[in-house]
Amino acid sequence: MECMAKMEISTNVACRVQCDFCPQESHIEQYSTNNNLENISYGQPAQMSFDTFKKCLSTIPKSVVISFTGYTEPFLNPDCSKMVLYAYENGYTIEVFTTLVGMNQEDVEILKQVKYKGFHLHLPDKKNIAKIAVNNDYLKVLKKILSDIPDVTGMSMGNLHQKIREVLGKDLLPDTMINRASNLKNVKPTPKKFGPLVCSRDSSLDLLDIVDENVLLPNGDVALCGMDYGLQHIIGNLLQVRYDSLHKTNSYMEFARKQKSHDENILCRFCDEAIPVSDLTERQNLKIQIMNNPNSDITESLVKLYEENLERFPDTDGFNYFYDKLTNNQLSLDDIEKLMQQSPEYKSIHHPLN
Repeated sequence: MECMAKMEISTNVACRVQCDFCPQESHIEQYSTNNNLENISYGQPAQMSFDTFKKCLSTIPKSVVISFTGYTEPFLNPDCSKMVLYAYENGYTIEVFTTLVGMNQEDVEILKQVKYKGFHLHLPDKKNIAKIAVNNDYLKVLKKILSDIPDVTGMSMGNLHQKIREVLGKDLLPDTMINRASNLKNVKPTPKKFGPLVCSRDSSLDLLDIVDENVLLPNGDVALCGMDYGLQHIIGNLLQVRYDSLHKTNSYMEFARKQKSHDENILCRFCDEAIPVSDLTERQNLKIQIMNNPNSDITESLVKLYEENLERFPDTDGFNYFYDKLTNNQLSLDDIEKLMQQSPEYKSIHHPLN
């Protein structure tokens, strides 16, 4: 039993939105250096071609979620809506994270043909932390998205812009800015972590397998994860290797070796998502409990509810509580999902807009 791995699609490099919570300068500089490019700028981004996207996608199993986010606003690539529809029509599970910058109403007509695992908006705020121009064109696209696409969620890094509050008819609590594995210099860095580490975003239940929420770049390179703005760990290129080989490349194996060391230099040592192996006992014990449970259908369904609603592995107390309720017919899976969606934890993650 495992969660779904994910490939984030970074459709371009040099995002002109330039949000304060996104370390674009280091990303542009390193991508330019890696590819011997001199002309990338906010007005002239490096774009992923539709052909490159299709070639790379063809190597990725259907079990991998395709998430249009990465290190950029995806719709600054004019082919993004076509990429979304193409991936969906070819059987992939789709997520979108967007500021709506670069999107037009014709894009929405394409996007509304897709059923999403999640469609998430980064919304404008009063202090312009997210550099989004709240003009008539933007508001028309926002209203059309809310009208045409179901179950849209949203977040903002500051208090919502007044015009956005008027459209939504409500306010949202600001999200907390993270340091992007200490790549963001205007946020307090994470103290260095020592010893063998694992990633909390790993799709395996015991978190001892692989880092499999990776990022596809416009040239086919795959970066380790969504925190690696400085492209410290390029683990392969999907124009050269298939996805199934991606986590067996020399560069990935070298990363994995350092991940198991005491203090060799990797991005994870400064990342809030990294967990010392010594802290995994509770998760590992729960995995053993789940694997040895004769009611495997119930346990799998319950773990899936945690993944989809709370975006995490179950805690032991919560899992045991809900498991007992299920097996004693005191609650159904639908009942548990409703309880999760009413919880403060769920509401801190998902901000439903429509």
